[in-house]
Amino acid sequence: MIIEDMQKQRIEWKRKGWSIPELRGSKQAWFSIVVELIELIGNGNISDLSITPTLNSVNSAYPWRSYASFLKGVGLVNNRSGVLSLSDTGFNFLNNPSKEQLAFLLHDNYRLFGEVLCLLDSSPKTIEEVDKELCMSYYLDWANLSNTRRRMDWLEVLDIIQAVGNRKWSLSETGKDALNKWLFVTPEVVEANPNETEILSISPPPASINELLTKLKDDPSLHIKRNTYNVWVPSPNRIENLRTIVRFSEEKVSRSDLFKFVEDEFNLKTSSVESMMPFLKADGLLEEVGRNIYVATTAAKEWLESGSDLDFIRIIHSHKRFVGEMIIAAEQVVTRNDVYSQAKKYGLNTEKARWIMGFLLEAGLLEETQYLHVKATPLGLKLASELPLMDEVISDESSAYLTEAVEADEEKTKSEIDYEWLSTSARDPLANGKAAGVMFEEAIASVFCDMGFDAKRIGGSGNTDVVVRWKDEEGKMITAIVDGKSKSNGTVTHGDISDVAIETHKEKNNADYVAIVGPGFSGDTIKNHARKKGFALITDAELIEVAQNARKLGLSLTEIATLFKVPNGIMQLNDIITTRKRENDIITLVISTFRQEQNAMDSLSARDLYFLLRHTELSPSLEELINAFDILSKDEVGVLTQIKKASATENITYSLHGEKYCINKLRSLANAIEKGL
Repeated sequence: MIIEDMQKQRIEWKRKGWSIPELRGSKQAWFSIVVELIELIGNGNISDLSITPTLNSVNSAYPWRSYASFLKGVGLVNNRSGVLSLSDTGFNFLNNPSKEQLAFLLHDNYRLFGEVLCLLDSSPKTIEEVDKELCMSYYLDWANLSNTRRRMDWLEVLDIIQAVGNRKWSLSETGKDALNKWLFVTPEVVEANPNETEILSISPPPASINELLTKLKDDPSLHIKRNTYNVWVPSPNRIENLRTIVRFSEEKVSRSDLFKFVEDEFNLKTSSVESMMPFLKADGLLEEVGRNIYVATTAAKEWLESGSDLDFIRIIHSHKRFVGEMIIAAEQVVTRNDVYSQAKKYGLNTEKARWIMGFLLEAGLLEETQYLHVKATPLGLKLASELPLMDEVISDESSAYLTEAVEADEEKTKSEIDYEWLSTSARDPLANGKAAGVMFEEAIASVFCDMGFDAKRIGGSGNTDVVVRWKDEEGKMITAIVDGKSKSNGTVTHGDISDVAIETHKEKNNADYVAIVGPGFSGDTIKNHARKKGFALITDAELIEVAQNARKLGLSLTEIATLFKVPNGIMQLNDIITTRKRENDIITLVISTFRQEQNAMDSLSARDLYFLLRHTELSPSLEELINAFDILSKDEVGVLTQIKKASATENITYSLHGEKYCINKLRSLANAIEKGL
């Protein structure tokens, strides 16, 4: 049923979102998953989103936080301070769960869901034909079928459309009924859309937040003091997670208590919480009011009271560059990379800009119009019009430093982009508009190349997806073949693997190892079978973590290649990584101890440090300290200089000497080697 009043259509169009959140699990089980989740929440609010619910409809469930976005997006639940409770709509669904009702909720919350029915009313169509008509009618520039496919997957699951052969779909009887009941938006409303920022009204900022913005407006020179700190927050629902952390700090809290709360709440390591602190303080959310005593800022408390994500954005805009400015940069549809390029003019690298973009998307100020494309929402443009904004040209002395910092991060940024593509394409077979699985295979090859392997995507019929080669410590060439399995439901099952094909590919490439890389592996059948056949099962997250540690820790190819071994390759590699991290931590501890004690003791031995450090958290053994001394005193490093010989190695004394020179020497050598590659 078409809405006759164009103004009502505009309002209908404006209030709906673009991207239907992912619901993890097999497509065939989607409806059952939703019903079970709503029943569980109906039995009692969910306060710990890290817990995994027990579901009868799937073999392997995910933590509550993985389902929260979808349930909230369709209006079934409320998420307040990380606690899930049923909305009024959720209670109605609980009392009478039906596919038709869930289909209506999707139509009521997301653009171009029900409008697909209008296109199928005239004649059956393929997904490609529906996508083409949607893009043409509603002036879209979607690069691939993923947006249309997700809509039609849901329409199929909820029995609104049905397959009629030749890959075509038509309306079911339920779909024909929905066509007569639902309200639809015509393409004309998109073409004739006025300046929506003029008809939007948003609440003014609270007093302290308004004061921050007023100072910035009255004194534009303060823009240069807005920081470019790294951002890291537990995902998903990052704004909500920050709200939880700030609420815990409404009253004064010790550093140890705050760290313990965040570690327990989000299942994080201390190092991860540590990495959050500069951002929390620099962006005006926490302040240190005594030695290791923290409390939420006045502005942050106002945000808690208002509950508005806009106030959160106002706070970080007041303290961090390229927040409101990013909204303006995306006034028209732009690619993410275009926005990242613009960020560099403000002194931010891609990684930092990506985090800011994530906040703006969560707050509804940006939207993804298609894969890797964003556009400011009317709400975003309205907010940006009220914010004091910074010129993109940085004119003070920090400009050169910031430019160097951005350039220094470029190689890291390339790796981060590879990781993002790997993660995205693992769950989107048609990522980047390429044929099924191609982007995933290319990303796998790129990540292995980044670690130093000779890796090539082969693909095509009759051969493996990726071939990875390297020389072992004896100079022998080793080969592994990698089969990439990109799955939109996030799970690879036993039925997705062809033993015959893999064995053929292994023989064809004379491979020593076989690995299957995918977003996740469901059930014991595939795991037991892979163990029996000698196939290593590696998730995209595991591969990314290995690549990150390979870069940080300088792992050799032989060490990295442990992940191909069956059955415990990943576990063995994790042990190697843990050991290497401990070695680095001990080296850090040795250097810091020399800095503290050398003036008083002139020179130190491994045995001296053993007694000094035996009650520390690391508590290194004498053998570990001797090893650290050996590394630091080698000619190639030379940061420790031998002072007094002794018959026992642990009694040889050293002094710390020329540490800055050694750092610069090693960095220069590394850069020279890297340039030659």
